[in-house]
Amino acid sequence: MSIKLPEETTGEISPENIFYSLEKAMQNPEKVISLDLHLKNLDSIPSQIFEFINLKELNLLNNSITNIPKQIGMLQNLEKLELSGNNLNNISEALSKLPRLNTLILSWNKITEIPDSIGELKNLETLALNHNKISLISKRIGELTNLKFLIINDNNISELPDSIGELINLEKIRINANHLSTFPSTIGNLQKLEKLEAGENNISQIPDTIGELQNLRKLRLYQNILPELPPSIGKLTKLEKLLLYENELTSIPESIGNLVNLEELDLSCNELTSLPDSVKNLNLLDNLEISKNNFSDEEKINIQQLMRRTKINWEG
Repeated sequence: MSIKLPEETTGEISPENIFYSLEKAMQNPEKVISLDLHLKNLDSIPSQIFEFINLKELNLLNNSITNIPKQIGMLQNLEKLELSGNNLNNISEALSKLPRLNTLILSWNKITEIPDSIGELKNLETLALNHNKISLISKRIGELTNLKFLIINDNNISELPDSIGELINLEKIRINANHLSTFPSTIGNLQKLEKLEAGENNISQIPDTIGELQNLRKLRLYQNILPELPPSIGKLTKLEKLLLYENELTSIPESIGNLVNLEELDLSCNELTSLPDSVKNLNLLDNLEISKNNFSDEEKINIQQLMRRTKINWEG
């Protein structure tokens, strides 16, 4: 019996093609475009799911699934797979057989590495692997040239591969709460990057190439061990938010005055004794958090005179 494929959808999936019960889905297998089986006490992916050849979205959030079988490759139309909150300890090579997959969410599992097979997912746009145990990232991640969002916070990652710089369409990286000490210099190649979040790491040095991120709007590097910032940070002229609290900064480069679109700056809990006079150019800065540093009373007066339009918080 031939199965009529559904018309190509744009935007949201029609309610008649969304199922929340495997039993009901089995009654109309050709109509199943989206299947949501979250919180169903599953310890494996039901084999019946692999009969839904038109399936585009599969949500198996918060179950007890331990592995992804090879049969997942039968779902050739699958675009989104949500398997967060399960008991997976690896990213199955079987996922590499899903040519249309653009969203893969495997957060809150026990995954230890991003394997070579990840490079086969050429259409992937979102990869979320936060709250796992990842310590190794394959260099083949650089082959995901359509990737826009990379979310890998709360893992055991100590370094990013140089190939990260090949993710030319990346817009957001979230890698908070890992063990990074720096970024590869290739990070400067990410010309579409708008958000870089790397707080709660061990970052002690930022490469000069950070200044090449011409579209960066938000930079979060709080709770690291940075003693200084590279002067090239002044090239980030689209930057709107810069969070650097709880580092070991002893000075701020004069070039910070070039960040003319900066609206929020947090330098609290550092070792600063002064700010460069160029901060007077930060005319859009609404809030300056600067508590728990080592400013003299004289320097506090100087800063207030330089930044008359800005609300300055001196107290923690």
